[in-house]
Amino acid sequence: MKLQNEEYRHFRTAVFFSLGIALLLAVFVAIYGKDQSFLMINGHYSLQADYFFNYVTYLGDGLIWIPLFLYVLVYRRDFFIAVLASLLICTLLTHLGKRVIFAEAPRPLRVLHDLARAVPLMAGRDNYVNSFPSGHTSTAFTFALLLAFLVRREFAIYVFPLLAFLVGYSRVYLAQHFATDVLAGIVIGTVSAYLALVIYDAWRRKKKAKRTEASP
Repeated sequence: MKLQNEEYRHFRTAVFFSLGIALLLAVFVAIYGKDQSFLMINGHYSLQADYFFNYVTYLGDGLIWIPLFLYVLVYRRDFFIAVLASLLICTLLTHLGKRVIFAEAPRPLRVLHDLARAVPLMAGRDNYVNSFPSGHTSTAFTFALLLAFLVRREFAIYVFPLLAFLVGYSRVYLAQHFATDVLAGIVIGTVSAYLALVIYDAWRRKKKAKRTEASP
């Protein structure tokens, strides 16, 4: 495994923690199945949870990238390549699944239209196809792992991936995705962040080598 430097320690631990979440979710889906696991999450609701998850889900929107880009442009310009690479990789993998490999995969509201509970606040934003994988989840986990690297604090290892998982949970709660879609989103987000930091690390090493060669 690359990224063995000490500065990547928090990131590596956050990656393993994220994969642990994915493993637990995989076990949950394996036990209860695709449809039943959805109904178990979607069916346990309250008015407070409706509001909470309706807003938490926005943490997986594409607009979440804007503040991160602005931050690195002002404070960490060397990290811009990592953010850009992660955005491109995450977008490519997500839409490859949605539009090519699993094109037109039905969402819960189409498959389980008589059983799924669509939260009223989602009216007008309900989707019926392109279910696999969950783009909100892949975005949230990519973003969370990049933050874990940037912040480099013990709390970041766990807090950011857990927030990302809440985004994934919200997608099932709001009847927009199956748990399997969220599981795929976690994997894509983790892979995207990891590959982006591999690219970033290689770029920095190459840049450092050039400076060394140029110095007298």
